[in-house]
Order: sequence, then structure tokens, then C-alpha cells
Amino acid sequence: MLTSFKILVLNYSYEPLQFCSAKRAVVMVLSGRAEQIECDGFQIRTPSSSYPLPAVIRILKMVKRNRRHQVAFSKKNILRRDNYTCQYCGISKHPMTVDHVLPKSRGGKTDWENVVVACKPCNLKKSNRTPAEMGIPLLSRPSRPDMHWIHFAVPKGPESHVRIWKKYLPKKVFNRYAFN
Repeated sequence: MLTSFKILVLNYSYEPLQFCSAKRAVVMVLSGRAEQIECDGFQIRTPSSSYPLPAVIRILKMVKRNRRHQVAFSKKNILRRDNYTCQYCGISKHPMTVDHVLPKSRGGKTDWENVVVACKPCNLKKSNRTPAEMGIPLLSRPSRPDMHWIHFAVPKGPESHVRIWKKYLPKKVFNRYAFN
């Protein structure tokens, strides 16, 4: 159970930092490196005692984040930006790859504005053509993602945890997921 539950970690200033496993969150709280902010009734039981399982914790030392750096261009971040969904057909069940909107062989660059997520069937069908030549519009125009929230892939969890997390995360993080 402690590895399957995810806990929201807040900076000292209550800014969302990441999600961690419940085990890591409990260790941080019990060692005094973090405090429990919210709990929804789940308990961790030992032979001699029980502890509330936190849904949100706040670390007690400020983590400085360099805001000048932009999101690194990588396949992983392209998949996150496009929510692991093919930008041609909208399916997210097939194995995904990345595709150049304007193919590299025709002068297309490998950057945020020219690379999208595509399922393998769509990528093979598109081949060395543009979406306009194929008559397939893109679901969304590719652009550089907002650096602050690209890394937040909201994990699945109990509905009570998701409700609590919504208080601390921006709405645009939840707009990418079905459980609004």
C-alpha cells in the first residue's frame, strides 16, 4: 500500500513541488523533515500504534527553484506536454512516438513548435508529408510548455486525495486529465 499511494509534496512556501510515495512521505514526516498538512482518514498501522496517512505534506526547508531555466526539450517532456495522446487521431492506447509536423527531410526542425506525439499507425501513415497534405488537422498546436507545471502528471489515487490535491494545484494541471 505504501508504494502505490502518492502524496503531494509542497515547498515551505506551499508551492507544489512533486508527488512522492506514501512510504517516503511518512518517513519525511516522522523524521521531522516535513509536516502533514492534510489527511483524509487512511491509517498506517504497526503492531504497537497507528499513524494517519497524509494526502499532502509540506517540507520544512525552502527548496530554491531556478525559474530562469526553461523546460528541457526531450521525448519524455513532449509526451507530457501532449498528455500521451496522438495529436492526429486522439488515441492514447497505442504505443506512442514523436513526429515532426514538417518532416526533417523537408527542412523541419527538432523543436517544441515542430514535434508532436503520434501513435505508430498515424506516424507511419503520415510518412514524409505534412498534416495539411494528409488532410489531418492537429488536435493542438505544438508550443513550448509552461515550465512550472510540465512535470506534474497527477497520479491516480483515491477520490478523497484528488479532491484535496485540487486545493493546492493550478486548474490547468487538472484540465489535462479526465477526472475533473
